[in-house]
Amino acid sequence: MKKISKIICLPFVALAILMGCETTSLDVVESPNALNPSQASVDFFLNQIQLMTAQIHSGEEGRAENGLSQFGMEPVRMQHGFGPTYRENYDPSNFDRVWDNVYARALIDIRTMNPLAEEAGQYTHIAIGQILEAYIMMSMVDFFGDVPYSEAAKGGEGILNPKLDSGASIYAAADQLLLDAIVNLNKDETALPLNDLFYKGDESQWIKVANTMRLKLYLQTRIANADGFGAAVSTARINELISGNQLIMDSADDFFFQWGTNNASPDSRHPYFDANYDGAGPSSDFYTCNYYMNLMANQYNEPDPRIRYYFYRQQSDFSGADVITKECVTEVSLPSWWDPSEPYCIVPATNGLGGYWGRNHLDNDGIPPDDAFRTLHGTYPIGGPFDDDSFRNVSGSGAVNEGLAGAGISPILMSSYTYFMLAEAALTLNTTGNARDYLETGIRQSINTVVEFGASLASGSGFEPTSTAIDNHIAEILTDYDAGNDTDKLRIIVEQYFIALWCSGIEAYNTYRRTGQPDNLTPAFALQDPGTFLRSMWYSQTAADSNTNITQKSAPDTPVFWDTNPEGFVD
Repeated sequence: MKKISKIICLPFVALAILMGCETTSLDVVESPNALNPSQASVDFFLNQIQLMTAQIHSGEEGRAENGLSQFGMEPVRMQHGFGPTYRENYDPSNFDRVWDNVYARALIDIRTMNPLAEEAGQYTHIAIGQILEAYIMMSMVDFFGDVPYSEAAKGGEGILNPKLDSGASIYAAADQLLLDAIVNLNKDETALPLNDLFYKGDESQWIKVANTMRLKLYLQTRIANADGFGAAVSTARINELISGNQLIMDSADDFFFQWGTNNASPDSRHPYFDANYDGAGPSSDFYTCNYYMNLMANQYNEPDPRIRYYFYRQQSDFSGADVITKECVTEVSLPSWWDPSEPYCIVPATNGLGGYWGRNHLDNDGIPPDDAFRTLHGTYPIGGPFDDDSFRNVSGSGAVNEGLAGAGISPILMSSYTYFMLAEAALTLNTTGNARDYLETGIRQSINTVVEFGASLASGSGFEPTSTAIDNHIAEILTDYDAGNDTDKLRIIVEQYFIALWCSGIEAYNTYRRTGQPDNLTPAFALQDPGTFLRSMWYSQTAADSNTNITQKSAPDTPVFWDTNPEGFVD
């Protein structure tokens, strides 16, 4: 994160230089508080664009602002969303910061950097910007549908109210950006980036990122009904990508942002670490959904090998907890409308590993003083403590010395994701390869990544999974897969993808709307009808108020262009 601090320090360095000049002229620079493009460093621009990408994905440390990942995890029951209806789950203002980061920061920095890099022959800088722009704009379409793009970030041309572009046209532009990026990565450049925060300037790895984003794009559009997209096009493009053998297939090529451990000036820790352990920002309403913890704890004969790395339990004994927290902890009978097969308050210890305290989907009850009982995010991917049955109350502690002290990652495109995407494509499009083999490799890649990430904390605890335990767990999943029909097979692929996607809700939200799987998600907590599922999100309140070309949606239920599934397909 020393690299990131250089970005933040740039204005102060410039100001110090100006204050030290021996001149009385007021025309030395256009403004003492802002650098014009000719004075800016291409490397500083690139670093800022990379940091913005991580914040658009995961949110911002020290701020009550969520990234798209959080907005994606809540509807699909990974994180808890309050509801009590889908319409009320979010307010348009919740998306103001994401839009600000996209349009007022990332895109402007890319537009400013490109001509400087072009003039200097720094084609790798341009390529990285193109890849990140494609990712950001695809994500904006995935969450909001039609959004400004072709006229966006062009205030210098007098376009203060950029028009909305169709999601299909933005996807097409993103695909072209990725192809152009590969061309630029194969050019001879005058200088590689000084501080590439992802791959240290390794062009071969960036080429794999570009190709894997194209895999994501064409899997996402396999059910689309738009020019240039659809099942036939997706099948052909995905097969081309497989044969090209330039995808993220190994953990050494994983695409993630590494956060630091500094807790002030600036706070460089993973934003979810801050939210779980510092007691600041959104921590007061930060719950993991019981569905997701139950999926990992009780779906098979033994708990998932990743569960102790994902979650940290602060308590083992909940007797008497109902006195100060939730009345349902010790209820003798469940409400008549609740599915008795689902955990109501605490995930049961069916397989001997229980005590997971979260919330159910769209439960909007008031927040009780349950900080000491909640299950927190653990080691992977946010850099928290490993669950070694110590059951310490660490919520709101500041956790300076907890776990990896916040040195987590934002997992954007991991090798395991590639295999799950290929498994879905093989099953639904009959693309090259065997869906079962892709599924098995995806699970193994995910488990290996998680275990390796938390090895320094789990080693010697007696709770790190053995190779035999991992093999047995995977064998049980594959047995269920072999016994199922195509619907069952797709459900199992997506369930395992969801588990691998912990803290990466963009892909989970997309996959659920695209496949309708898992089709056995916990229903909404409240007895009332939760309304139509979030087929897209509200437009930013600020954007809708300030841009005359944006009309706020009547409800956040308008499908994005690639979502051609019928109403009621997901709930």
